[in-house]
Amino acid sequence: MKKYIVSSKFLLLTLLLFTSSASLLYIMDSVSYTNMINNGYISKNAVEFIINTEESSLDIDLKEPYLLMQYNLDNPKLKYIYINKSVKLPPINYNKPPLSTDYIITGTVFPEGALSKNMKSLVIGQFATPGSYLNREAWYISKTQQINLANGTKFILNVESGNPYKLMQKMFPNTSYQLIENEDRGTAILKSNVLLNGFLLISVLFVIIAQAVTIYYSIHSKKTIVQILYLAGGKWHILFRKVFIAEFIALFVILILESLVLIAVNHFYAIWGSHWYYVAVFYMFITIIGYFLACLLMTKSLVKKGVRSF
Repeated sequence: MKKYIVSSKFLLLTLLLFTSSASLLYIMDSVSYTNMINNGYISKNAVEFIINTEESSLDIDLKEPYLLMQYNLDNPKLKYIYINKSVKLPPINYNKPPLSTDYIITGTVFPEGALSKNMKSLVIGQFATPGSYLNREAWYISKTQQINLANGTKFILNVESGNPYKLMQKMFPNTSYQLIENEDRGTAILKSNVLLNGFLLISVLFVIIAQAVTIYYSIHSKKTIVQILYLAGGKWHILFRKVFIAEFIALFVILILESLVLIAVNHFYAIWGSHWYYVAVFYMFITIIGYFLACLLMTKSLVKKGVRSF
């Protein structure tokens, strides 16, 4: 009998299911990111509010990722953008390299006459977003974290993860504001997108069920081996190590390799935030831990019952 037992079929199937789950999660976030771009780079959990203050300016001092849009109700197409450096901007065709000072990105149909002469000199590119609200807008991307309220008192806050309301309160701790109720608009509420998200969610659930079934049959297939080794006088911890330890090592190697691949995908094909990546890695880790505990319980249960039943 082999010193350690490894089921290559189980490992290959687990690798396939891990890859499938990560791919589906990435596609789900990609759909949300596409909707975000089409809706003017406003995420589905964005917070819209109006600042009420007599101050002429406000300072931002945050390390968390955020993208804050500021605009005047009289000229909503010109937005002033304040961002954390790690936040991803929408697709842009640059005519010049991004500046270390303030610069402007315009939409393809944004009227250049709406910008002052000084502002025109700051334009370095256009949004590469066909069919998006961004094509009608211009973004003045500020390199400072001081907000000039003369440029507008209405704001839209996008965050990559977490509670946007808490971040807003942290951003403006001693400032009065009025929340604006979000209205469903854009491509996110189209029937095709709703159906697509539903299909992707069902697919993820199917992968989870398939993973559970795979684990069950993998454990069940090792029952006879555990029984034989036990009857041969093996201790439960020796049985556990001999039957399962090699697979656990292989599973953690798969987890590490899969995580490295996902990191590369998240770097080269980045979308808004990394929610899909963290969920995928968490799912893989929990699956391995669940398999470990199930194998441990099965082994101890057989030994305790004298291998009468399982």
